[in-house]
Amino acid sequence: MGKHWTAIVLTCQSVDSAHAYQDELNLRQKKGLIPADTLLLTVEDPKAHVGSGGATLNALLIVAEHLSARSHFTVVTSEVLSDAHILIMHMGRDFPFDPCGKAFTTLPATLRSEGAVGYDGLFCNLDSLLDTMTRKISATSPPGVWVCSTDMLLTVPNVLEVDWTDFSGVCAVTVAANVAYARNHGVYRVNTEGTVEDIVYKPSSTSMQELVTAEGTVHLVSGVVFLSAGVAERLLNVHVIPPLDACTYMGLDSGAEPIKLSLFFDILLCMASLVTEEAFVSGDRSGQYGGTPRPRNEREVMIMRNARALLWKTLRGINVKAVCIPNGRHDYMTPEPPSSQPHISMTEDATVHLQHLLQCPLQLDRICNLTWAPVTHSTIEEGCTVEDSSVVINSVLQGNVHVTSGTVVNHCHLKGHICIPEGCYLNGLGEDVSKVLQSTQLIPNTVLQCFHVNLFGTDTATVYTIFGTKDGLQATAGEDNTFCNESWTVFFQRTGILHGDLWGPHMPTEECCLMNAKLFPVFHPTEPVGIAEVLWLLSKSKGASLLDRWRGSWRVSLQEVLSAVDHAAEFKWRRDLFYSVGQQRVQEVLLSGRGDCLLPFFKSAAVEGYHRQVLSTLDQVALEACPQVVTETTTPGITARTLACIADVLGSLAGDQWGLRSGPAANKSWQAAFQLLEAGEYPAGIQALVRERERWLDSSRPDHLIRAARHYEGAEQILRRNIVMTAKQFIHTQPSPVPGVGQWVVAECPARIDVSGGWSDTPPITYEHGGSVTNIALLIDGKKPIGAKAKRIQEPELVLVMGSNLDNSSVGLTCRELTDMETYCQPHAPGALLKACIVCAELVTLPSPTPLREQLQARHGCGFELHTWSDLPHGSGLGTSSIMAGAILAVLYKVTGREADSLSLMHGVLYVEQLLTSGGGWQDQVGGLDPGVKIGRCRPQVPVKIEVEHVPVSDECLQAVNSRLVLVYTGTTRLARNLLQDVVRNWYARLPEIVANCDGLVTNAEECARAFKEGDLAAIGACMDRYWEQKKKMAPGSEPAAVRRMMTALKPHVYGQVLAGAGGGGFMCVLTKEPGGLQLVREVLQTAGVGEDVSIHAAQVDMTGITVTTLE
Repeated sequence: MGKHWTAIVLTCQSVDSAHAYQDELNLRQKKGLIPADTLLLTVEDPKAHVGSGGATLNALLIVAEHLSARSHFTVVTSEVLSDAHILIMHMGRDFPFDPCGKAFTTLPATLRSEGAVGYDGLFCNLDSLLDTMTRKISATSPPGVWVCSTDMLLTVPNVLEVDWTDFSGVCAVTVAANVAYARNHGVYRVNTEGTVEDIVYKPSSTSMQELVTAEGTVHLVSGVVFLSAGVAERLLNVHVIPPLDACTYMGLDSGAEPIKLSLFFDILLCMASLVTEEAFVSGDRSGQYGGTPRPRNEREVMIMRNARALLWKTLRGINVKAVCIPNGRHDYMTPEPPSSQPHISMTEDATVHLQHLLQCPLQLDRICNLTWAPVTHSTIEEGCTVEDSSVVINSVLQGNVHVTSGTVVNHCHLKGHICIPEGCYLNGLGEDVSKVLQSTQLIPNTVLQCFHVNLFGTDTATVYTIFGTKDGLQATAGEDNTFCNESWTVFFQRTGILHGDLWGPHMPTEECCLMNAKLFPVFHPTEPVGIAEVLWLLSKSKGASLLDRWRGSWRVSLQEVLSAVDHAAEFKWRRDLFYSVGQQRVQEVLLSGRGDCLLPFFKSAAVEGYHRQVLSTLDQVALEACPQVVTETTTPGITARTLACIADVLGSLAGDQWGLRSGPAANKSWQAAFQLLEAGEYPAGIQALVRERERWLDSSRPDHLIRAARHYEGAEQILRRNIVMTAKQFIHTQPSPVPGVGQWVVAECPARIDVSGGWSDTPPITYEHGGSVTNIALLIDGKKPIGAKAKRIQEPELVLVMGSNLDNSSVGLTCRELTDMETYCQPHAPGALLKACIVCAELVTLPSPTPLREQLQARHGCGFELHTWSDLPHGSGLGTSSIMAGAILAVLYKVTGREADSLSLMHGVLYVEQLLTSGGGWQDQVGGLDPGVKIGRCRPQVPVKIEVEHVPVSDECLQAVNSRLVLVYTGTTRLARNLLQDVVRNWYARLPEIVANCDGLVTNAEECARAFKEGDLAAIGACMDRYWEQKKKMAPGSEPAAVRRMMTALKPHVYGQVLAGAGGGGFMCVLTKEPGGLQLVREVLQTAGVGEDVSIHAAQVDMTGITVTTLE
């Protein structure tokens, strides 16, 4: 689980970026990546470049204000920190290789959700750091404040183990780094007790030797620090004391001049045990980089001395404990100079950033919930090629785009014949630049980017920038340094551009660099400018017209571009691309029948406001996949899944607080669309659904969205029923003698118990995945508990009687008009099952212009009386209704001069249940109509065809099973219909755990059949136990607490146990280890005190199946 944060604060440089970053945090919270009750704040620094220390103090003040208000204080109170868990993350300065900054640099990875289905989205460095801080570093820490930089990739292979007992100081998290890497960064000096004695920035060779541990490494400043609640309170208290108040917005609002503080070389350094007061206060050891500061005026020097003196007084004496991340790795996203040339000052070039994306060090994290791939969240159409050792992130490549080795394409949409040479970095390019790129020969090792910017109050504009991957952005422009990988001198000679064009006459030569060179055109007073005017900078030949146009354009430097980035527009561009890619993937997955899970994408679209685009894509797929006629090769299966996907989008929009997804779907406003679908007019029906959906969607009421989702599932059920009805072609009858008037035909059937494989027989799983179910025909207390009988009667009418032997009750009704039969498709209507069987057996035709009595007289010369009965309670889980339907069909065929074998009856029941609109699979009738132990199968195909294999069981095994098999009625009624809707919904969503579980169901059924053949009771019981676990995965909530208690009590005494059918109640089947199972189960439950409301029944394997008898 990890840390449950009270508050997460992200600091940044400007208020405009703060709004965009706040939106990003809010989205992560809506997606469940951050707890709903965590306070999220994005805080802009009171003034630019206040330093990490000033930003920390300002953030601490603002979060304390919010927590104080939550606790109903009227002033800032440090007490609110005493039990708070706060995370402060610093965005840092602008990043020239990603307009959204280092924190939001997109990585070539996809986050895997734990447990429930999560959300889809781009994975950024911020997400990695947030996950690392939450799950691995802070998990067991006491209340306090964690501070984390976002300018590094931090690899933490294992959960950090820290002894937090009575901890009251500061914890500095370190990484063991080699000397070469640490030479350009900060290093802790740590004594044998683990206390930080000093912090040194860029140690000299001499001082480095004093910092090296016995392992030959040093304690690198990782950018992660923990302040205990007491320390945080002490630090917060200085926010009202000059001059430290100038670090906060309060000081700025009070007129104070802002000052710059470092978290490490001002705030932490004063706590380091070997640092002296004079060295610290004077500034010789403090400041942003822990070295002698640049000369400043006397007033500034005095202010900083006073600030450090106050820090010394407030924080001195606090112990700083160093904790090293075992096998950790720290990679700064800002590159350092080669270790062979340590005298060179740090300059930014793109090589390190490219390497971080091509071979991201975070891939070494063994417990990170990430899937890494060189092509991530991207569409690469046929004809495009991406060579090995390249990375494509959140991009669309169409036409004939070729990405060469060692290249990164990030957030781009490229189309046409474009060759991207090796070592390039392309970022943010849209389809509109493709024509120019097709006619331009890029050179290797080029960085080409598009930025969305607000310049001097203008609307958002796009600016293109170009330079070489090895160009030092802050290196002085001269012969030794490069632009576009060639020396500045060669560049000036090649293009005709002058030094003064880029920097002007007043810029000191030593300060002229690529970062501040006005290279990039924004607009021209008479001509449009764009990427062509930037790519011209690469051109091998001079062009006077291009040079004149370039000179006549308003141009900006990379530094100006970075300071003017419109972060909201940048995030929108990425999101637009992401959903464009996602919509193409949705089309490909559905139309090809792939098993990808799309639900995370739908949930994200609902959260991020892209639901209408996704719904439009799904509408197109549904229409494209519509068959004109249902055949073996053209079924509405894809359309059915697509309608289920639309229901998922609507359900995601409503959220999980506006009612259950399962519910009625018969609102009259949807009936016109349903009728078209029932009639097979699929395109017209889908369009009618869209029109009605838009009406409900426009209301924006969550309850309307849930109800609309239910009706889309209702529409899907119509298509699913039409597919399953293809089973009718496997119903075959033979002529037989017609009984006389008044002569009863009686069918009696056993119940069935499923011992493995159930749910795999359920449409659409059974015809999309394939199903196998092993089950047993059962006598309950020595008799067949389910039956039906029919006879011909003189009056041309239908007399229906539904009886129950449990209470000797019965309900009768007489149908004289066709309107009396119309409720055959309403499962809860009186006599619906009997009516549906009458329709299936074609005793009458509905709808028809011919009245019911005339039909009966013309076809049969009589009417019929039909009775049904059962000894089993409603919701038993023993397949009563399906088996009863088989019995009804058997007597109806017989009484009208026909006979059907059991396989035909099984397909007939499947058809009846579609007429009835109750859905359901085929395992019940297989189990109850055929005798003994058998395994039923259905191949993943249409038409839906059931195959049955009778499992040979030895007499010895049969006797052993009969003496050990016990049924326990739990006293709880199942709600199978709601469970069925959930299972079908999860299958259509292709939830990975459901797909894997369906594989397991089929495998377990085959293993169970083998166990019966081999007479291995222990193996049979193991299959039953495994099956019960599989059932619970298919339908969570199907194990009532009372059942759990009974199973726990019985477990030591049984080989296996399972709830019958869908679970949730009804009968429990138990296979005891010893014979005499009936008495054993009764005694165990009574002893455990869990059997008061249950009844226990003997069960034996029935070896005759359905019997049909004509009485004299």
